[in-house]
Amino acid sequence: MRTPAIAVLEKTSTHRYIGGTQSACVLILQSQASKEALFEQLRSVFIARGYDGATLVNLARAAHLSKASLYHHFPGGKPEMVDTLVRHAIADLQQQAFSHLAKTGTPNKKLRNFIDGFSAYTQHGGSDCLLAVLSHHSTATAETQNQQRVIAEQFADWLTQLTGVFEEYGLKSKKAEQEAQALVANLYGALLTAKMQNDANFFRAAIKRMKKRLKQQEAVRNKLG
Repeated sequence: MRTPAIAVLEKTSTHRYIGGTQSACVLILQSQASKEALFEQLRSVFIARGYDGATLVNLARAAHLSKASLYHHFPGGKPEMVDTLVRHAIADLQQQAFSHLAKTGTPNKKLRNFIDGFSAYTQHGGSDCLLAVLSHHSTATAETQNQQRVIAEQFADWLTQLTGVFEEYGLKSKKAEQEAQALVANLYGALLTAKMQNDANFFRAAIKRMKKRLKQQEAVRNKLG
């Protein structure tokens, strides 16, 4: 049974010694930093080229590794790299954005923090979303279909959570679902348009408009009592 990619990465940090004594804390930090750096290097290739266009040569060059070393980290090759990156991206987007939906506070506060978190996840419009790229820049194969299924199921769960926050406003389930879908569509639409225009300011301006709209809607609800 082969070792999972993440476990392999956690075992391959460079050993350093402080005052002649090995520091476990330093090792852990080095391992984590190395893993995150490798993920970011591979992620940048998949975002720029999509699944089909990301060759092992491209990936190894970006990671400053030989193809043999890359296979050492990911024995399953490119499919395993993408599976690992998808899990990492889902965890990252959950932590930065969708986790706010389950926290205490008013629905308006949850949604504002969610929007800010999504903006931070995309580096305020400066970076694409790997999950979105992999969803539509892949030839249909058994491997890519599985990745797309995982992404689709995760977004379905996230939309359910987002719908629940809109229901806290007192909206009926169908209307709340429509509002949740519209918000996600607006976020990704703004990100795509910003990338097409090569102007992250477009995305940032859209974020401000979304938050302003939430504030205006809250004022109306408060006025109506």
